[in-house]
Amino acid sequence: MRRSRKAARGAKERFEKPSKNVSERMSRIRSSGTGLERSMESLLRNRHVRYQRQPDLPGHPDFRVSGTNIVIFCDSSFWHGRRKNELDGSAFKKNREFWMTKLRQNRRRDMRTNRALRKLGWRVLRFSDAEILKRPENVARTLVEEIEKHE
Repeated sequence: MRRSRKAARGAKERFEKPSKNVSERMSRIRSSGTGLERSMESLLRNRHVRYQRQPDLPGHPDFRVSGTNIVIFCDSSFWHGRRKNELDGSAFKKNREFWMTKLRQNRRRDMRTNRALRKLGWRVLRFSDAEILKRPENVARTLVEEIEKHE
């Protein structure tokens, strides 16, 4: 059931303004050229996979594998709601409702983006930071398998 605009405004009023330190830290979060993307780029180069960075497509994928219909997203576990304690709010001391709503909206946006790209004929691969950084061989294997399907 949708909340009324008045109820939504009421939720906003409970929002605590972040401290100067938090604001400064959040302002340094990048949307492209991240360490996660550089790790994926290294993985692609090491496998001699040709790619395009930041292709102009819906949802702004991080990479497009050249000569295929494959796009790759490198998702932060936090921003894309991959951890249960963030989705259920137990990870947050302040602004719990705000963050839970934000992460749920991000997940819904990811699903809409995947659907839109699939309708356009793209094969969407999403890898989390944990997969890219801790299990790069699994990521590489998945990539190679997907590329071989499209050769």
